Amino acid sequence: MDADRDLNFAIGWNRFNLSLVGIWPDPLQNPKQKSRLSRCRFMIASFFMLGFMCIPQSTNLVFIWGNADMMTENLATANIPVANSFMKAFTIWRKRKVLKLLVNFFYQDWHTPKTFEERTIMLKNAKLVRKISIWCTILTQTMVTIYIVLRISTIIRFSSSDPARPMLYTAYFPFDITRSPIFELICVCQMLSAYSATVSYTGSDSFISMLVLHVCGQFENLRERLKNLINDPNGIKTSQKFKNELRQIVMRHEHLNWFAKTLEDSFNMMMLIQILFCTVQLCFQGFQVFTILIKEEENESMTFQLIFLIIFVGFILVHLYIYCYVGEMLLVQSTEIGFSAYESNWFNISGKEARNLLLIIHKSTTPLCLTAGKFSTFSLQMFSKLSLNKTESRRH
Repeated sequence: MDADRDLNFAIGWNRFNLSLVGIWPDPLQNPKQKSRLSRCRFMIASFFMLGFMCIPQSTNLVFIWGNADMMTENLATANIPVANSFMKAFTIWRKRKVLKLLVNFFYQDWHTPKTFEERTIMLKNAKLVRKISIWCTILTQTMVTIYIVLRISTIIRFSSSDPARPMLYTAYFPFDITRSPIFELICVCQMLSAYSATVSYTGSDSFISMLVLHVCGQFENLRERLKNLINDPNGIKTSQKFKNELRQIVMRHEHLNWFAKTLEDSFNMMMLIQILFCTVQLCFQGFQVFTILIKEEENESMTFQLIFLIIFVGFILVHLYIYCYVGEMLLVQSTEIGFSAYESNWFNISGKEARNLLLIIHKSTTPLCLTAGKFSTFSLQMFSKLSLNKTESRRH
C-alpha cells in the first residue's frame, strides 16, 4: 500500500536508530516479547555509557584535579557528550507511554485518506526529516571514528606492556587494566559506549524533529482546508455543511495543539539540560583549539586533533540549529492558522456564521513553540543570539 510505503519512508531511519538502543516508542509493540527485548537493549546501551564512560571518567576527575588540559579533555571529549546522550535516551525511555500515543497518531495520519496536495506536503517534511537523520548520523559517526582512529594510532606507539600507554578514553577503573587482554577489552567496551552514545544523541534529536515537522505539515494541511472552507465547487455551501466542516477543523486544530504541547512538555527539561551541556562543552572545546594553536611544535597527531575538534564543534552547532529550525517552523505554522481563517471568503457567509471563525483566530494568537525548560523559545533568532554570544566570548 502507498500509505505503508510512505510511512516507512518517513519513519524508517529514526525507528532503526532508536531501536538499536531500545528506546523506540512503538505503539504496535507486543507488550511481552518485544518490550523485554527493547528493555534489554536499553539496559545494555546504558551499561556501556555509564559503566565505561561516565562513571569512570567522572571518578578520574578526582585524580587529575588541577590539570586544566586533562580535565578539559575529560569533560569535553566524552564525559559531557555521553552523559548528555544517556540523559536523552533515559528521557525517551521514561516518557515512552505518552510518546507511544504521539507515534500512534503519526501512524494514523499517514493511513488516513488524503488528497494529493496533502500527501505532497507530508512527504516534503518527511524527506527533510530523512535528510536530517542521515546527514547527522554520518557527521556523528565520522566524528567518533576520527577520534577512535587517532587514539588507536597513539596506543599502537606504546608497547603492550607499557603501563603508561593511553586508553581510548582516559578513565579510572578500580583494577589493573594494563595487562592484556583486559586493556583491549576495556577499549572495545569504550568503543561500543561511544557508538551507543552517538546513536542515542543523534537518534533522539532526529526523533523530536520528525514529530515536530510532522505536526507542522498537519498544520499546513489544516490551513488549506480552512482557506477553502467557504468555497464549494457546486455553488453556495449550505449552513449545515459549513458548520460540520468547521467543527471538524476545530477538533483537528485542538488535536494538533494537544500533540505539540504534549511534545513540548515531554522534552523541555531535556532540551534545557542539553543547552547547558552544549554551552559548557563549546567553551571547553574552544579552549582545546586555542591550546593546540599556540603550541610551537606541529605534527600529524595535532592536525587530526584539530580536525576532530572542528567537526565536534560543527556537530554541536548543527544539532542546536535543528532544534531552532523546527521550533521556528512550529511557531510559524501554528500562528498562520489565524491568517488562513482571515484569507477564507468569510464575507460570503452570514455574520453569525463568520463569527465562529474568531475562535480559531483567537486560538492562534498564542503560538505553539519548543522551549528550553520554559525559559527560552527555540527559534532562528535564538540560534543567532547563541552564535553571536559564543563568537564574542571567544574574541574576549
